[in-house]
Amino acid sequence: MGCCYISNSSSLTMFALVDCNNFYASCERLFRPELENKPIVVLSNNDGCVIARSNESKALGIPMGAPEFKYRQQMKQQGIQVFSSNFPLYGDLSARVMGVLEHLSPTLEIYSIDEAFADMQGFNNFDLYQHGLKIRQTVLQWTGIPVSIGFAKTKTLSKIANRVAKKAAKTKGVFVFDNQDQINSVLKKVEISDVWGVGRNWGNSLKKCGIKSAYDLAHADSGWIRRKYNVVLQRTVRELNGESCISIEDLPEKKQLLISRSFRERVTNYDHLRSLIAGYISRACEKLRKQGSVAQSITVFIRTSPFSEGGGYSNSNTISLNQYSADTSTFIKMSMYALKRIFKAGYEYQKAGIMIFDIVPDNYQQLCLFQQEKYNTEVRKRMKLLDHINGKYGSQTLRLASESKKRWYMHQDQLSPAYTTRWEHLLTVE
Repeated sequence: MGCCYISNSSSLTMFALVDCNNFYASCERLFRPELENKPIVVLSNNDGCVIARSNESKALGIPMGAPEFKYRQQMKQQGIQVFSSNFPLYGDLSARVMGVLEHLSPTLEIYSIDEAFADMQGFNNFDLYQHGLKIRQTVLQWTGIPVSIGFAKTKTLSKIANRVAKKAAKTKGVFVFDNQDQINSVLKKVEISDVWGVGRNWGNSLKKCGIKSAYDLAHADSGWIRRKYNVVLQRTVRELNGESCISIEDLPEKKQLLISRSFRERVTNYDHLRSLIAGYISRACEKLRKQGSVAQSITVFIRTSPFSEGGGYSNSNTISLNQYSADTSTFIKMSMYALKRIFKAGYEYQKAGIMIFDIVPDNYQQLCLFQQEKYNTEVRKRMKLLDHINGKYGSQTLRLASESKKRWYMHQDQLSPAYTTRWEHLLTVE
């Protein structure tokens, strides 16, 4: 797992995966240098569960997804710094990191808030390890965020290379796959469930078939993989063998939109719950229109706390339209009908949410032959005006009467300042 040099080849295609190290924790540490090498955790919405940990917190045994109330005393005793999730700060710093990467790489695909793939074609005459060190140093100098970089012939292998760069100290945060023996050596140490695109369910199934590592999957029969699973996993096999099947491309539109929130204070009133769900619908439809899509189906779900005494309650209901739409009022009417069917009085509801799916691009939808289009020109104008005013003057400047004035109630007792997005939170030097 040493540092490697890529030999020259005009036909060589290479990818780099750049991943921010412990991103949320790094963002919190950026403006608090006294927290360097100190354990940090970041909590989910409503300060519910641990969603990010620094390496120091991992070493102290704080698991990902840990309920805050269960580990509160332990974190206090161990001196762990606890932060509420500060997404405006994280989003702004992510944009700055991606901006630096776009400056250093001609073709970039932003994969998530803290990851990006870069197409390194044309860098054949470069020492990629040294180039990676330069990228890493520049990002750190310009943004203050540490990153790790993995280079390989395919996206799947670059994900694994990045894993090595992050875990092996001697790589200095950069690792390059440059020969098959080296690749095989690493693949044998990667659990099957940790391979990009495999996940827990497929991983458990593959283990039952004797495929326990990335190396085993790479040497599995490709045709058998396709017959038993699908072409997606077959593509992963080919990628592990150095055949690039996933190119750098624009991220696809979301195939489903999920919005859910846990309530710090339990909700018992139907009208209150209805107004909150209407707000979730409004936000989801905004996203739907922003990506130029329409949808046909919605699921509404509610549940009490799983720790409720005497047994809890959870239920969901799905409704489909006969035409595609992105009209907020239409989906709110659907969601209210679904909620009425599953709501039961007498329960203290701890969580509610909606999922909009059957999403297609607006210009590809199949219209109904026997009915007038419901998402017509007048409705589209109304939604365009709504989005324009809310975009210009702030969220919920205009809203439907059924929406709650506050779409959800979020407790953030450990929230850090919005150092980069609010004037009053800017650091001052005296």
